[in-house]
Amino acid sequence: MTSEQLTFSAPGRRSGVAVWRQIADTLRTEICDRSYADTGRLPGEGELSSRFGVNRHTLRQAVAALQSDGLVRIEPGRGTFVQHELLDYALSSRTRFSANLLRQGLLPSKQLLTAREVPATTRAAKELKLDKAAKVLMVETLDEANAQPIGVATAYYPAARFAGLLEMLMHGTCTTDILRHFGVQDYLRQESRVTTQMPSEATARLLKQPTNRPLLCVECIDVDMDGVPIKYGETVFCGDRVQLVVSAEAAT
Repeated sequence: MTSEQLTFSAPGRRSGVAVWRQIADTLRTEICDRSYADTGRLPGEGELSSRFGVNRHTLRQAVAALQSDGLVRIEPGRGTFVQHELLDYALSSRTRFSANLLRQGLLPSKQLLTAREVPATTRAAKELKLDKAAKVLMVETLDEANAQPIGVATAYYPAARFAGLLEMLMHGTCTTDILRHFGVQDYLRQESRVTTQMPSEATARLLKQPTNRPLLCVECIDVDMDGVPIKYGETVFCGDRVQLVVSAEAAT
């Protein structure tokens, strides 16, 4: 939708409400009315400045307010995009990243960030029931829905049980197939713990979000069908893009 198709009365500079706030309120109404649903993005700064009869500084104040409210995201060099409805991420005994997205018509993808063998952290050793001196395979990924980042996941696998996992992962083999290669035909989510945290600057950059916006943090333990832990994971999700859904089965 172009600015010519939208109606707007020029901001009243004597109304007692800041001009940038009036512009933000107008854009907020249009976003809620799905006026930008076709493209998913707001017009450029020049077009909006001309439409509202203001300078770019005033317009940027309005757009920054919308971003602070979680209605838009600003991607440098690309533009300002309307935030989509929250993605439902189900937590249950059979939590699967790809299945969660595919059932909502979203395309799942992962970018491999880190894959290496490291000494087990105290937490990972405890959850995986390993000796303190044990090694683990740490895999960090950027999780995406329709090529947009939604979370950063860090997984720890027992190195002794899954020797060769990193090499297979590097060659693009999916995790489920890798686990089957090692004899894990199926697995269950034993536990999920949900907290919140603030992002580091590095995580905020990966997720394309401000550092002052909280993240949802899910710690999980996956076990094989004999109840032996095979993975301890920590995933941080964008709180304004994802909502966690706990099934009745998972809550019992």
